[in-house]
Amino acid sequence: MTVGNVSWDHETDVLVFGSGVAGFSTAIFARKRGLDVLVCEKMPVVGGTTATSGGFAWVPNTLQSKAGGAVDSVENARTYLRHELGEYYRADLVDAFLEAGPEAMATLQDGTDVAFDYVKWPDYHADQVGGVSAGRTHEPRRFDGRLLGKDFELLRPPIRRLMLLGGMSIDKRKVDDFLNPFKSVRGFLRVLGAFGRYALDRTRYSRGTDIGAGNALVARLFLTLRKLQGGLWVSAPLVELISEEGRVVGAVVEHEGRRKRVRARQGVVLATGGFPHNAKMREELGPRHPHDRSVGWEANVGEGINAARRIGGAIDHAVCGPGLWQPSSVLRHPDGSEETILYGYLDRGKPGIIAVDAHGRRFVNESNSYHDIGEAMFRNGVAQGNHFHFICERKFVWKRGLGLIRPFRLSLAPYVKSGYIAMDDTLEGLARKIGVDPAGLLETVRKHNDYARTGVDLEFRRGTNPFNSILLGDPACKPNPNLAPITQGPFVALRMYPSTLGTAIGLAANGHSQVLDASQQPIPGLYACGQDMSHVMRGFYPGGGINIGPAIVFAFVAVRHIGTGQAAQPAAQAAEPAAVA
Repeated sequence: MTVGNVSWDHETDVLVFGSGVAGFSTAIFARKRGLDVLVCEKMPVVGGTTATSGGFAWVPNTLQSKAGGAVDSVENARTYLRHELGEYYRADLVDAFLEAGPEAMATLQDGTDVAFDYVKWPDYHADQVGGVSAGRTHEPRRFDGRLLGKDFELLRPPIRRLMLLGGMSIDKRKVDDFLNPFKSVRGFLRVLGAFGRYALDRTRYSRGTDIGAGNALVARLFLTLRKLQGGLWVSAPLVELISEEGRVVGAVVEHEGRRKRVRARQGVVLATGGFPHNAKMREELGPRHPHDRSVGWEANVGEGINAARRIGGAIDHAVCGPGLWQPSSVLRHPDGSEETILYGYLDRGKPGIIAVDAHGRRFVNESNSYHDIGEAMFRNGVAQGNHFHFICERKFVWKRGLGLIRPFRLSLAPYVKSGYIAMDDTLEGLARKIGVDPAGLLETVRKHNDYARTGVDLEFRRGTNPFNSILLGDPACKPNPNLAPITQGPFVALRMYPSTLGTAIGLAANGHSQVLDASQQPIPGLYACGQDMSHVMRGFYPGGGINIGPAIVFAFVAVRHIGTGQAAQPAAQAAEPAAVA
């Protein structure tokens, strides 16, 4: 909307849309610069997709990683990304990310409640040029939700199926204790303590307050924003942007039952989470990657992107794919509704499970990242049939779980009855039940078992890169920690569908996070970060945390640019050519 003389209902320096890591980080950076800020979240709870994520942040060369002994440099990370992204490499975005990354992470945590710990995770392709086996991934510390007081109920909960007893948060750091409670006295006491704490929490709160992963990250950001006295409106969706003489000066926001005009004296930042649940936009912006499922938040339907487009903002199409892939299973409820179940971390990539197409053939290294498996579905035509199957033994499910099935389930009959899994005493019988070629499946399993015996996967080199072996391998499996034979029935199959963690295509932006128009010029006063901005990784997935890390960094560079008071970036410094429309 373009308005000459606007009557404003509210004024602030920086107006932010979205309360995930990108939006909250923007607000914190703005407050630390002394700017007034208002965060508008369209839902009645805060956190977006971040609140149900793992919370990891991929940022090279930070103070934490250096203190942890990581050997890395900006140039080494740049080399890695240049090889990972290939022809899609955008030097202006990569340089902005790598050069501002360490300062952004330090600033976010300096004097705040936000806290990350360096974790020794390998890059997803650590065996490639510039890759490292440890040094670039950071994990948020667990958090005591009671510190939020009544605001705790404004925090979007983790995925309910990933919580115990309907409300106990169990992340990667606690799962070993709960799977093996009698392994040690200390472990047993930790489990008892967790149950006791949870029982007390439920007398005052709707769920447990000992939280981890992305939920802890959002809680820490939320508490910091409150302490810095930043403004927050919930149930406050963006209606439209307001521009004046080509500059974005504010927005119309639905709040408290009416539309309010909010003036942004310094800038508007869009961080509404992309469009994973907007079918029309998925078809428009990703026609070669048809899918209809996502584990991103259902509320993320692209209103930030579309608001920018209505005033001339362009889409940056120069990405290798529209989504960040996460193969998912589907639970069909008796009432006909369906629930998308994300690819779990207890079972994924572990020895003793393979992925097969309709011909019964493997098409991917099953111990690679979730994104790599999803991308392989499209690359090999598997997604045209809209699914593949994981195949394993019943013993595998007992030990590691499968999809939504947790380990140590005495009976799988309810999951078979619901159609969630198929099970049979023979591989031939299982193949017929799931519509896979029996001869193809038998031959595939025979070859896989040979690979498990020799330790060498001749087709996909499973277990040969650090990500496979360090994060998803089982040291007890010899000679290859990622390979175990599939020989003893009953055998189990789980159907998997292409889905996304979120979107990778979005608004065209430069290295200051400024939204660009069709001529690649900045729109004064308008910025984007998170998944509203076309991803710096261009649809690739180099390491764990490449959503949250860049979201933090581009929030930082946006506020840094806003703080300079510049109306627009000089044309001579405009972004590199990109496919925009």
